[in-house]
Amino acid sequence: MDSIPIVAFRYYGRYGHFRKPYSNVSSLSYPFPPRTAIAGLLGAILGVKKDEVAGSFDESKAKIAVAIDAEIKTVTHVTNLRQDSSGQVNYSIKIPKRDWVPKPLKGIPDWNKPINPYPMELLREPSYLLYVNLSDCMDELVSRIKTERYVYTPCMGLSEFLARLEHVSEGMAEPLEAKEREVSTVICKEDCSLLVDHLEPKDGHNIQELKVPYLGTPDRTFTYRRYLVNMALKPIPVQMKAPSYQFEDKIITFL
Repeated sequence: MDSIPIVAFRYYGRYGHFRKPYSNVSSLSYPFPPRTAIAGLLGAILGVKKDEVAGSFDESKAKIAVAIDAEIKTVTHVTNLRQDSSGQVNYSIKIPKRDWVPKPLKGIPDWNKPINPYPMELLREPSYLLYVNLSDCMDELVSRIKTERYVYTPCMGLSEFLARLEHVSEGMAEPLEAKEREVSTVICKEDCSLLVDHLEPKDGHNIQELKVPYLGTPDRTFTYRRYLVNMALKPIPVQMKAPSYQFEDKIITFL
């Protein structure tokens, strides 16, 4: 394998939400952005149409690694949602009589009926380090991040949660042999074996295994992978089964 160019940038905001699709009554969030969400972020930066994002940033055209950069804090927010129509509301306003008593509305369309409130788990002040390599538009991506010239506004999962990007560094990532490593990014479980005997309780590791979307299609059909993530912001000691990369002083693996 050859070395590859990498741009590293910080992706952060005040609030974020990356919904777990299997959550229903409570809308839970992944602790880090899935690959599909990061592909959407890259599409927003470069101005790629929504239905072209999946093809423009598939595994053959984009390499993406993510590391949690700040302690994961969450807050639960109760949300009311309803489905609005395109309009066509024809209400007339009349001056009522003094003894007029309002009658309950009848025949309210389904799209105008509010649903019950439900709790939504929000990430509070989330921050991540993204390491990205693109086969095309790499120079344009770096330029737009440095100058903050995004075609569409970056967001943190939902359009209501605006995100900020901060250029960190650029350089070449050097491939490493598959052996024992301490990986600083989220890592695919299939690519490694966790070295449990290397974990010291006093270090306060909090390693979780999560099933997260990996690739998507324009009609929102997703494939999933299982990942290991250390919520304690420490490297994960693993025996690699696939190659990893050395970028500056960090060892990274791609989603």
